[in-house]
Amino acid sequence: MAEMTRVSRFFVNRLNGRRNARTYTWLAPKLSLPEAAACLEIGCGNGDMARRIVDGLRPARYVATDLDPRQIEAARRRLSDVYTGGLPAALELRAADMLALPFPDASFDAVFAFVSLHHADAHHGDFVNMPKALAEIDRVLRPSGRLAYTEIVNRERVRAALEARGYRIAAEDRGWKHEAVVAVKRS
Repeated sequence: MAEMTRVSRFFVNRLNGRRNARTYTWLAPKLSLPEAAACLEIGCGNGDMARRIVDGLRPARYVATDLDPRQIEAARRRLSDVYTGGLPAALELRAADMLALPFPDASFDAVFAFVSLHHADAHHGDFVNMPKALAEIDRVLRPSGRLAYTEIVNRERVRAALEARGYRIAAEDRGWKHEAVVAVKRS
């Protein structure tokens, strides 16, 4: 899995606020979380979407991960500015590789991946490691759980791989450069 470049980190940490606001506004009414939900975010970047989901959807547990420990520190710094009294009890930040998630099977009710799945591969256009990343997501997601993602590359291949695993597309917003999807895991 490729680590982000300095330029990529700049875009993730400084320029994605408006996109995240649009994504959250689209996602929130389409995502029904069970009471006491446990959620996982893959590729949390600066923590902006973690904050939006924790504050808006109020899961009991939200684990925001990123492969790059520098991104975890960037998220911790940004979130400490937002949550001046300390991070919410539900929110955990930790480094983790989407190709080998350090969580037991069926640990989460929802998994989020906002423009991060393509980072499974060394080159963003590849589709070599993406099936392994999707298999890991499937492993940690509970039956009938939700995978909510946005992606800019390999969109059709990601969708086909999920459908081959028995996922049902519950909601989608297909744009010219990206798509947002909520997929439901089979029971």
